[in-house]
Amino acid sequence: MVLVVGISALPVIVLFFYLKKRVPQFGNWLFIAALAAGSLSMLLASLLQITLPAANAGTFLALIYTVFIRNAMTEELGRLLVLILLFWILPVFYQFDEHEMSEEQRLLPLYIVVFIGITAGFSFAMLETISYGMLNLQLVIVRTLTSAPLHAACAARVSVAAWLIFKGGEAQRGKMVKAVFYGISAVLIHGIYNLLLLFPSSFAVLPVILAYIALASALTLAKTKDIRPLD
Repeated sequence: MVLVVGISALPVIVLFFYLKKRVPQFGNWLFIAALAAGSLSMLLASLLQITLPAANAGTFLALIYTVFIRNAMTEELGRLLVLILLFWILPVFYQFDEHEMSEEQRLLPLYIVVFIGITAGFSFAMLETISYGMLNLQLVIVRTLTSAPLHAACAARVSVAAWLIFKGGEAQRGKMVKAVFYGISAVLIHGIYNLLLLFPSSFAVLPVILAYIALASALTLAKTKDIRPLD
């Protein structure tokens, strides 16, 4: 059990030390809050999945419904709702005052929003992997190397979408279009990943490649350190 938890938590631990060294503005309490958001989103996603009927027809449409709607969409929607709640709470505790930022940007710069999502995604993946790990230790290792970056990449996109929706009262219409884009892209990436997992073992490398490309894209977005590219 200790080994399962330790392996599952490796992405979270690596991210914590990375943020401590490279993103000191991302404090310990913010890290804990993002971890809690990821855990809560897993619970909410499970509840959302229960509310949707299972498709047992064995048809192509049933497969698409299960992979993209009942699995991917419910998980990303759960993340979206929890992250919107987190962004509503955060202003009470956090304010960033970097000189190069505009008044609108000082609350949460884009790179902080992205890393909140990545942290929440790793938290989600850790709990999910632990639950699977009760059955197979080898599965824990595989999921830590593949599922964790996938969840982090999708959660980063959902985090940006949640932030733009939260700022919707002040945002232009273009920002809301961007929010929809980031949300839908997270569902599509997640759904395609799940679909690729159903392919024969000879194609097992495809979902891994997708997961790491998606995570690299999210990290590139974080490096902009400004929300202006979304305007």
